[in-house]
Amino acid sequence: MGKNMKNIKLTERQIKLLKIIVEQYINEATPVSSKEVIHDYLKDLSSATIRNEMAYLEKVGLIEKTHTSSGRVPTSLGYEYYRQEILQPTLTVDLKKKLSKIFAKRLTSIETIIDESMAVINETLHLPSIVTTGEINETLVRIDLIPVNTNMAIIIVVTSSGNLTKNTITFNEGKVLNDIATCVRIFNDRLIGSPLEQIPEKINSLKDIIKDSVENYEFIMQGLIQKIFDLKYQYHTSVHGTKYLTTQPEFKNDVEKLNKVLDLLDKSSIWQQIAYQQSKTGKTTLITSGEKVGAKELAIATVNVKGNDNSHQISVVGPNRMDYSKVQGILDFLKEELEKKYND
Repeated sequence: MGKNMKNIKLTERQIKLLKIIVEQYINEATPVSSKEVIHDYLKDLSSATIRNEMAYLEKVGLIEKTHTSSGRVPTSLGYEYYRQEILQPTLTVDLKKKLSKIFAKRLTSIETIIDESMAVINETLHLPSIVTTGEINETLVRIDLIPVNTNMAIIIVVTSSGNLTKNTITFNEGKVLNDIATCVRIFNDRLIGSPLEQIPEKINSLKDIIKDSVENYEFIMQGLIQKIFDLKYQYHTSVHGTKYLTTQPEFKNDVEKLNKVLDLLDKSSIWQQIAYQQSKTGKTTLITSGEKVGAKELAIATVNVKGNDNSHQISVVGPNRMDYSKVQGILDFLKEELEKKYND
């Protein structure tokens, strides 16, 4: 797209028009025309004015024409602008009552509360959700490197809870093994004793040291580190309401696209990446979409909840035209109520 949201300046009328287009497309999943905008929302403006404002929004990359109609749809940048500058979280009275009733149950475990809440959320949003639970206090104990031959080695990672993960690393040149050994030494020197949830951030801070110490930097960063710290053992992930993906127009008639999304959701690396991004931004609810999550049509809204011993990453998954206001309102409420429950 090549455009930066920070450089986009909109008038109040353009912001209002973008809001209309995004929310209309969220609700109807059909391109929005200037005639619809005038008829349903901005009756006091001329069709020429609306067309000119739409042309500007298209020029700055916030909306685009479709091939099948004269209407416009939001772009990835348009959704991002909407989320950052326009979105207001909402939570209906009815949904708040349903969720509050779950939290009001006495002698109910946090896990049960989360499971029951997910069922209500899935049914309300018609979107699936992912709950990833990890031990806050689990730390890295040791990384072992076992060379097998000149093109293969085994990496073993041990954590404080006794979890052991074994990964096989293959490479084309024998000298790459020296780089792997160097990298493992750096990790053992600097990461041992670190809480597992801090590992992604600490690895990021070691990039310059690794770059100065190895020859095959790209292989180390893209191949080795992802395999060593594929932290499936750290988390228990449960998927709720996957069937709802098939009710969305973007996925129900495209099996290949649907399978791509399902495969993506099964990868622990995406939840690690989102958790790391959330720790950097400090936002209560982080919403990412498009290329940032590996699928153009996909959006993921995530909130992190920290308890006494466990952390819960709760995510709602859907098309990038999901109802962001409603989703964020729900996730913000869940975080607040769950952390209250932990402190009771």
